[in-house]
Amino acid sequence: MNIGFDIDGVLTDFEKFVATYGCKFLKTTIKNIKISQINDDDIAEMFNCDLDTEEKFWNEYIKVYCTEYSARLGLAEVMTELRKKHSIIIITNRSAAMVPMDTMISWVKGWLEKEKIPYDKIVFNHGSKLQACLDNKIDVMIEDSPKHIKELSQYMNCICFDSHYNTECEGENIRRCYSSYDLYEHIREIELSGAVTALGATVA
Repeated sequence: MNIGFDIDGVLTDFEKFVATYGCKFLKTTIKNIKISQINDDDIAEMFNCDLDTEEKFWNEYIKVYCTEYSARLGLAEVMTELRKKHSIIIITNRSAAMVPMDTMISWVKGWLEKEKIPYDKIVFNHGSKLQACLDNKIDVMIEDSPKHIKELSQYMNCICFDSHYNTECEGENIRRCYSSYDLYEHIREIELSGAVTALGATVA
């Protein structure tokens, strides 16, 4: 199978990073933030701050997040095992709003190497991920964004990496995982069921 992996919220625990470093930056406590309101690209609502403050946060911590923050526990091990039988394709909407795109690409590739995360291909995408997934014949996409999962699940199996901001993301072709090892078991079940086509759409 061709297995697609998002970066932010999948390879990393984006929610935990923003909560931890947001509290440090804004000198506030967890009780004063709304974890449920974080999404995959902004923190203004989570901390009830303005966009200027959010920009200052990312200006200070974007490099820390992209180059120093660790991958999810066990993910490198699980992906290494999966790659023995499947192709691993990373599809990310990681933007370059604060740094040049070539810098961001360098950071991402360097981080993947540092974290020992194996992959066959990486795609830097913008907007909808559907075409990138179809172009790469993705059978199973690992995502955290409800917006992307809702669209992609119409064409392929999706595994939603659990976070507070995607608790209501459910439906046909959507499975929820809670850890790297849980993810591995879901992929094994999909593989054994044979319920995929060349484009990844589930077979009835």
